[in-house]
Amino acid sequence: MVTKPDHGPKTAIPKVMDVRTFHERFGTDEACLEHLKQLRWGTDLERFTCPDCGHRRGWWLSHRRLVECTSCHKQTSVTAGTVFHRIRTPLWKWFWATYQMAQDKKGIAAMELAKQVGVCYTTAWLILHKLRRAMRDRTQLYTLKGLVEVDETYVGGRATGTPGRGAEKKTPVAVAVELDDERKPGRIAMGTLKKVDGHCLKRFAEGAIERGSKLRTDGWGSYRSVAKAGYEHEAIVTGGGTKAVQTFPWLHTFIGNMKRMILGTYHSVSPKHLDDYLAEFVYRANRRWMEANLFDRLLVAAVTGKPMCYKELVTGDN
Repeated sequence: MVTKPDHGPKTAIPKVMDVRTFHERFGTDEACLEHLKQLRWGTDLERFTCPDCGHRRGWWLSHRRLVECTSCHKQTSVTAGTVFHRIRTPLWKWFWATYQMAQDKKGIAAMELAKQVGVCYTTAWLILHKLRRAMRDRTQLYTLKGLVEVDETYVGGRATGTPGRGAEKKTPVAVAVELDDERKPGRIAMGTLKKVDGHCLKRFAEGAIERGSKLRTDGWGSYRSVAKAGYEHEAIVTGGGTKAVQTFPWLHTFIGNMKRMILGTYHSVSPKHLDDYLAEFVYRANRRWMEANLFDRLLVAAVTGKPMCYKELVTGDN
């Protein structure tokens, strides 16, 4: 009798929606609109609130695909006031972009999306950035707490001069990782810094980490001023290199994964939009244990997000 070799326990594959199922469910704009309606207002409009008068009852006008308030009779579309507000691109193409961003840990480049759904590069770029902004808005609702490790890194192309702190032509990025009692990672946070000093690091910490938490950092002196904002502080002098990686393994793991996403998928990122790309990475990383539901979660973020036009994204006026 021939026995098969034992390769050890198999890793369970998450039950995510495959491509065939996606096209069966969301191959038409009508199907996408119905799904958005249920996510936003519920099956029977039980979560509907009139944007004009605040009344909580409405009826669905199927022939116009609008909901009408039973009090003031204001008619509202499913996409009004959301990331999908006044879009001209078919809704199923937006759903496909959402699916790609939710299911692929590396994201998708605008040029690749443009080829897949048959739109111009600018349209694909706009779709992806609007979804990233929804991710960013959602991420900013949460703060890290407990034991939090903090460090900085630099994002950008090769440049001459001092490596690490003080590097020129690269954007400094603050990184924080929340650890549980077993020193396993929970949520993470990332954000660009104007420069690596106590003021900018303090501003990042106040926005991303709950006061009273314990910060665990390397021996960089600027973190002492961060701790004065209401944090406990443990400084560990590592001297950089291998010892730093061994002391803060999860920080360096997430930093490495973020840089691989940017270099592998996007190749280069403008400093103006780097926070949005960081938000994309953080959004997926903080929901890595709920991969099967990530598509719908991102759609919810989009329908609760605010409208944004191309000019606002390009100029940074928001």
